[in-house]
Formats: sequence, structure tokens, C-alpha cells
Amino acid sequence: MTQDVLLLLAFALVGAAAVGWTRRLAPLASELPLKTLLAAAGAGAVVVATLAGYTVEPVLRWLALAAGIAWVAGPLSLPALARAGLWRAADALVAALYWSAAGRDGARRLLVQAALQRGEGDAALARLPSTEAAAMAAQAHALRGDWDAVLATELPAGRAGVAGQVARVEALLASGRTQEAAATAALLRREVESGTPDPIAYRAMVVAEVMVDAELGNLRRVQEALRTPPAGVPPEVWYGLVARAAEMAGEAEAALKLHAEAYRVAAPARRRRHARALEAAGRPLPVPLRAAGRSRATVAMVAVIGLAYVGQVLLDRIAGSLQIAGFSIDASSIAAAFVLGVPDFPAADAAWRFLAYAFVHGNLVHVGFNLWVLFDLGRMVEARRGAGYLVAAFAVGTAMGAYLTSVAQAGDTVLLVGASGGVLGVAGALLADVSRRRDQGDRQLLGSLLQWMLLIGFISLAIPNVSLWGHVGGVLGGLLWGFARQGLPADRRIDAAAGAAGALAFAWALGQALRVASLLL
Repeated sequence: MTQDVLLLLAFALVGAAAVGWTRRLAPLASELPLKTLLAAAGAGAVVVATLAGYTVEPVLRWLALAAGIAWVAGPLSLPALARAGLWRAADALVAALYWSAAGRDGARRLLVQAALQRGEGDAALARLPSTEAAAMAAQAHALRGDWDAVLATELPAGRAGVAGQVARVEALLASGRTQEAAATAALLRREVESGTPDPIAYRAMVVAEVMVDAELGNLRRVQEALRTPPAGVPPEVWYGLVARAAEMAGEAEAALKLHAEAYRVAAPARRRRHARALEAAGRPLPVPLRAAGRSRATVAMVAVIGLAYVGQVLLDRIAGSLQIAGFSIDASSIAAAFVLGVPDFPAADAAWRFLAYAFVHGNLVHVGFNLWVLFDLGRMVEARRGAGYLVAAFAVGTAMGAYLTSVAQAGDTVLLVGASGGVLGVAGALLADVSRRRDQGDRQLLGSLLQWMLLIGFISLAIPNVSLWGHVGGVLGGLLWGFARQGLPADRRIDAAAGAAGALAFAWALGQALRVASLLL
């Protein structure tokens, strides 16, 4: 199976899953879910026809690929752009992909949800959909502290307005109208209990009630309510509510500790309230877990691998393919691939090949897919644990991918290329990190990671020429690094040293590959 058909299979599977959540943003017959559905169906049709032995015209394959990139990868990229704060790029992508008001409204709902999660009220208000936006508007005004605007917002009845009701409770409490806030929370409970079970509505009800209890200083009730908090609310919100309850109960020291923890885990826009509380008490601000601008290592890694692919294309055009032991092998693979079972292959058993193979890829689709996943996962890991942790995870995953391949396929003929071992090393390190944490956001992330890894495992088993052991080794390497790091002291210098060692090892491997490449020219 060729790389383009493999990518189409991924678009078909991921697109089918994406239709489910796009339907929550817009009706199925509207442009957002419909385009994703058609793109997934088109990709699936090409894959089925190819596997059945039918000849599919190249133009149809490229059209299916273009549709998958646009309407499967496109909407999946919107949350990543929002998390990176690239709002203009996200707006431009929405305008390019969706041409009807309904389609753009659905995509904007996705961006507004991301903005609300990040605590960016201005960004949310600037992207409100043209219809059914009152609840979102109320939440955005609440993030800005514009309590009059929240109370002036006319919320829809029923489940559509529950998120806005939480913002209304917060506005009433901030305005000193505690009794009205309690009445609103009680009304919300009756609304939730009278209808069919809905986790989103239940979560809104719990948040509203805890807000009221926190303002009344009912610290014990707040702690009991949050002992098993509903999923989907940022940890910073829970810390902030317990901090408010402690303040109102006269537990000033406990409140400051909670504000410090909330500040540490909050998105940048959500830190202001906690910063004010800490500064008013003369306390230093802690180092944030999600510090701004901490994606430089991810961007650098993506850039290096992308530039390496450009160099690979130039090398292959100049030097072409060479015949080795009856095999026709591209010059770039001779220079950097991890190889087994090919006689007379230059430096076949060199240690640097355990890393260098991450810099060569099968084609543009192959490198593009790896860079996309690395950019998304890498920024997440870098924000949580820092650049050194990320680079070390990529290095260990890359090396373990080659090592496990050499053990599991000893005696086979293997030519291993691509950064997927390192990318899965990053995923494995992230899995190790979230598996030891207990907040709801990490539980959701753990489930998503496991589902994604199962999908990668299925593709690795089902599709020829996809390295199962390279992928498994990458995950194991990332897990090994992640769990080993948890057993070491919480000193950032350890991560920095590990990352520097990984970067130097990659520089050495790439230098050796360039040396071999120069001999081929």
C-alpha cells in the first residue's frame, strides 16, 4: 500500500470519528459536518477500491487527498491554532474552508469554545456565531469581568442556556446579589433534574452550586462537592473555587496556597485574578505550568525535520538511486535510513543510524503527517514539562523504535525511515505524565491518547510497509523516559541536561548522515 493510500485510510477513520463532534457544533446537513463526512467517505471509497484491485485514476486520489487535508485535517487543526493563540490563522482557515453562514458558524463555535477554555473573553466575543450565541456571549463577558453585560444578556430557556446561567450566577455573586445567585443555581438544578441526563448540564449545575457555596464560605461543602468533580472544567476553576471558599471561611493561608496552584496550572488569560490575590498578600508568583511562548523547541524540531526533507529531495534528484545487493535504494536512504539485512550497505551497523532515520521520509505525505502530529503533541508536552523533556522523549523514542525493530525483525530486510518513532516517543512520554495525575482534564487526555494509539496500532498491523515495531518501540521509549523521569528529583536542570544530550546526539547523527551524503554526490 502506497503512502497516499495509507493517508487516505487515516482520513477515512479520523473523519468518521470527527463527524460525531462536528454534529454537536452544527446540524448534519449543514456545511461543517457534511464536508467532513463527504471527505471521509471519499477517502474510504478510494481505499476500498484500491484494496479490491481496481485502478483509481491519479486525479481522483489527489482530489480525495485534497478533500481530506481540507475538511478532515482542517477542522482538527482549528483547536491547535486556537491553543497556540494564532487567531488570525484560524479565522483565515475558517474563511477558506467554509463558504456558507451555517458552516462558518459551526467552525466559529469551535473557536469560541477554545477561547473560553483559554480564558480569552475578547477572542471569544470577536468570533461569536451569528445565531444561538447568547450563552457563549455571557461566558465571554464573565471572563472579561463585565458583569452588567452578563446580566443584560437574554439567555435561551432549557439546556441551550445552562452554560450562560453559570456566568449569570458568577455575575450575581460579583454584584453582591447572593440570594439571587442561589435562586438561579436552584432553578438550574430543577432544570437539570427534570430532563434527560446530560453531562454538560450536570457539570454546569455543579459549578453554579459550588460558586454559591464558595461565596457563603461553606468550605466543607465545596471540598465534598469537588472530591469527584465532573469532567470538562479546567483545574484552575476548581482551585479558584476552593480558594474563594477558604477566603470567605477565614482560612487566608490555605486560600493563598490554592491561588498559587491555580495560577500555576491556569492558561495565561486566566491567571490575572489569582495573581492579584497573591500580589496583594506579598507572595511571589509561581512558575506557570503552561507558560507563554514555550513552543520554541517544538517549532525548531518541526523546522529541522522539514528542512531535512527539502535536503532529501535535492539529494535524491542529484544523486538518484543506487543499486545495492540487487535493491534500488534512494541516495537519502543510503545516507540516513536505519537498515537491516541489506549486504554491502555502507555503515549499515553504525550507531548514528538509530537516530538519523528520523530525518528522511517516504514522501511529502509521510513527512507532512509526522510534522502535523509532532506540532500538536510537541507543544502540549513542551508546555507541561519543558523543552528538555520534549527533546529527550523524541530522542529516546527514535532510538527505541530502531532498537526494537532490530530485535523483532532480526534476519529480515528492513529499511526504516521517518520521524514517527520519535513522535510516538513524545506521545508515550505524555501518556506517562498524564497517567500519574488525577485531575479531570488529564483523565480525558489519557482516554484520547489511548484511543489514538490503538488507531496507530491497527494501521501498523493492517497496512504493509508500516513499521509496527518502530511504532511500538517509540511508545515504549517515551514511556520509559516519562516514568524514569518521575523517579528523579523535580529539578529542571535534569530535563535541560537530558534535552541537550538528545539534541547533541541528533546533531552528531545528522552530521554523519551528511558525511555519507557528500560521498554520494
